[in-house]
Amino acid sequence: MMYEDISATKGTGTPIDNLISLEVGKISRIRAGHEGVPEDYLAFLWEIGFGELGDAAYMLYDGPIKPEEIYGRLTPGLAKILLFGDDFQGFNAGFRVTDWAVVEIDSADTEVIEVAADFQTFIRYKIGELS
Repeated sequence: MMYEDISATKGTGTPIDNLISLEVGKISRIRAGHEGVPEDYLAFLWEIGFGELGDAAYMLYDGPIKPEEIYGRLTPGLAKILLFGDDFQGFNAGFRVTDWAVVEIDSADTEVIEVAADFQTFIRYKIGELS
């Protein structure tokens, strides 16, 4: 298991306590629908889950969504992005599908900023930040 260390803390008052593991069928549909989607992301959804991290601190979606579902319009900078979460305050996180780096998007100006090379680095930092 990729996240065995994190999984071992679930249910002990951590930010991941309320996450719900995603069913295998949904994992398969994400994999089939998004060629190249990172395995560390799928492993997290399977091993740890999706939902609210911490006390209304961060939301991890049950699968990637297109930016126009959030922003209502697609700007050129968002064309190659799939979103996987948000901070409830106007910042979304997602993957830049050209290299699967993790990016954040400020809803005020839709500027895309790379924040991590991979999902595992991003989510481990986020959990640590919320602990």
